[in-house]
Amino acid sequence: MSTGKPKRITLNVYLLKEAPNSASYWTDKDFIASPIGPNGKPKQIGTEQYPLGPEGEYGTLFIRKPFVEAAPEWLNFIQKGLDEGVKTSKWKNKSISAILIVKNGSRQFAISFGYGRYLIEPRLIEDRFGIKVVLNSVSPDKIASIDRQTFDASPRLSRTQTIKAASVSDYMINAEQDLLRGLVGHTKSAYSDIFGKIIAGIDSFKASVAIDLADLGNFLQLALERSTSKDYLAKDVDGHASEFSWVENLLPVKDKELSEALDIQLWNSLISNQTKDMWLAIPDLIDWTSVTGFAYNRTPDSDDIDPVLDLGRFFSTFRKGATLDTLKRREIFLILSSGSPPRPFPAFKCLYAEVKHDANLYILNAGNWFKVEASFQTAVEKYFAELPRKQFAPPFTEYSHAGEGPYNEYVCAQAQSSHAMLDRQMIKFGGSYDKIEVCDIYRVKTQNERGEFIHVKRGRGSSTLSHLFAQGFVASTLMVREPGFVKDVNLQLAKNKFDAIPVNFEARGNDVIYAIIDGAASTALDIPFFSKVTLQNYGKTINSYGYGVKLMHIPESAAHLASVAQKTAAKASKKKTTVTKKKTDRKKTVQPKSGV
Repeated sequence: MSTGKPKRITLNVYLLKEAPNSASYWTDKDFIASPIGPNGKPKQIGTEQYPLGPEGEYGTLFIRKPFVEAAPEWLNFIQKGLDEGVKTSKWKNKSISAILIVKNGSRQFAISFGYGRYLIEPRLIEDRFGIKVVLNSVSPDKIASIDRQTFDASPRLSRTQTIKAASVSDYMINAEQDLLRGLVGHTKSAYSDIFGKIIAGIDSFKASVAIDLADLGNFLQLALERSTSKDYLAKDVDGHASEFSWVENLLPVKDKELSEALDIQLWNSLISNQTKDMWLAIPDLIDWTSVTGFAYNRTPDSDDIDPVLDLGRFFSTFRKGATLDTLKRREIFLILSSGSPPRPFPAFKCLYAEVKHDANLYILNAGNWFKVEASFQTAVEKYFAELPRKQFAPPFTEYSHAGEGPYNEYVCAQAQSSHAMLDRQMIKFGGSYDKIEVCDIYRVKTQNERGEFIHVKRGRGSSTLSHLFAQGFVASTLMVREPGFVKDVNLQLAKNKFDAIPVNFEARGNDVIYAIIDGAASTALDIPFFSKVTLQNYGKTINSYGYGVKLMHIPESAAHLASVAQKTAAKASKKKTTVTKKKTDRKKTVQPKSGV
């Protein structure tokens, strides 16, 4: 028997939340996941368990049963071209998943192998455990990779890594907009003997170490200690703020009662269809080349797979009587082209939202609630409040049209000599800018009047406004940087019988107007906080080019609002009737069993 140095293994460690006072540890009935099954009820995943060491002193291994086998997606594609004698039944991918549950002091750890992380009940995982260990155990000047998410109306998850380890400052962090999601770095010398040279963390803590099973306890004990430290916020020897101080801009909600209150408020908004400040997104970096789509059950038909996530469609799959607990048990499945088993993600971690509670703003991000830091919120709200407003006046009128296009056409028809209709006039400029709208309505610049690039959008949802603000930013950037783009704009203006804009365009003397169609004239214009962050980031850049940036509120007419309300009620009534009819039809198809 070899007594040499143990082989290196990568450990992927999750910390389970503390068990209730009435019990010292969670049991497998608690920590083995119980996703919602096809019948709408939770069903625990089946496992086989094996104690490790005398009386299980090293932990208990849980292996998923049965092993999962799946044919790759390409097999169905090429099947018809194969000879009938070719046996493809063995052309399947096999997946073996396991978790090792280890007790250490009063806490329990789950170490996952293969796809074992999907065996763990998501609600018992201690959020951000791994990233806390890494923050407190790495050198800020030796960071290998940072995962971050932008804090705006259309969040972007990105990973930045360097060939050589670099300082946090080299990653060009936007302290006002970036949320830390994952971190990889070189371990401080004080902890490298146990953790190894490089460690990584998000919810789980990952380390590649040469370790024996008997030494696992020391490893887990150190990880627990480092997760509770605040070393990462300590000032440097010169008294300067920590390079990780920006991590605190969004403060995790640690108060259990507050977190539960926010959950309930979120659920009430969801069931009452107040979802304008909510959306779905996978909370992980994804190789999109391997993705077929998304599904809301584990074994979907082809018609059940969506190319993009849709909150309305997802919520329509909930049965009558669904609760907040139902949402927290549901999963969203990433369908892979490889034929590998669908990758499940806890639905609650895929739900993003912003909620106002007791005069404070909270963000739901990857299953965690964060409180927006007060000074940051104040600065964003101040920018929005002080942004100049364009007066609502002719040729603009209250909205009572079939869409933005007809509305824009009507406005331009009222002022044919000064307002050019450019809505849906796409410019295929090439490069990273494909099919760009310079604006919806262009007001001609004169000696007495500023030129206006007016972008019109109906609605105040975060995703809708994100597109609006991005459109204005991209178009205004191209106008000042690309003479070729201006030439294409002039071709459109010529069709409308307007004079050309100088090819060497000067932004000064022109305004970018964001015109938002939303609500009655008696209501003040307001937009979600995420959208205000996006507007501030784009608006400041557009201002730096020399443009003015303004908002305009286009109210909806009373008759139009009444018509929309009537149509919404009729649609809801029709949906209810359809559901009732389907239930009746299903009952008719079930024939009573005949007696013997």
